[in-house]
Amino acid sequence: MHRTLPLLLILGLLIVFRCLGAAFPEAMPNFQPLAALFFCGALLATGWRGFAIPLGAWVVSYPLPLLCQGVPVGGPLVFTTTLLAFAVTFFLGKSLASRSLPTLLLGSLTAALTFHLLTNGAAWLLDPRYAKSLGGLVQSIWSGAPGAPLPSWVFLRNFAAANLLFSGIFLSARICLPRFVTASTTASATAP
Repeated sequence: MHRTLPLLLILGLLIVFRCLGAAFPEAMPNFQPLAALFFCGALLATGWRGFAIPLGAWVVSYPLPLLCQGVPVGGPLVFTTTLLAFAVTFFLGKSLASRSLPTLLLGSLTAALTFHLLTNGAAWLLDPRYAKSLGGLVQSIWSGAPGAPLPSWVFLRNFAAANLLFSGIFLSARICLPRFVTASTTASATAP
């Protein structure tokens, strides 16, 4: 049970924040632990599980915000672009796995910015509302589509803040959980 508890807690945290973000789209847009889970995946689980666990969590929770908002689930290009951005996030985390905590936290901010640039760059390429010019690209990255309720920079701000916060939580858990498990195992082994 001690091995599945962290996974269940992470999945629960993910689902709660995805639903909260969907329920309050203007107050909490894009504030969720998913990218941090991909970024820290290589640090929290070994081998293929480091990517498979966040991927499974994303696939299961992907339609939740859209269904809560009554928006149709995005098409295959949106799904593929998001998957590519999460893969880049994972490999960035994997490349920094042996670094110090401040470097990892800076890497989580870099991952959030990279994710935003990749997904909004794809939106610029695929969405006919954006002019196919440098101005249209900047609009996609900074202000968003015409008539959007919030500018794109708000999503980036919240995404970066969430990635930093949740990466810090996951990295702290990585440091503290083995100590807790060892202490509780030792205590139960020495109990009369």
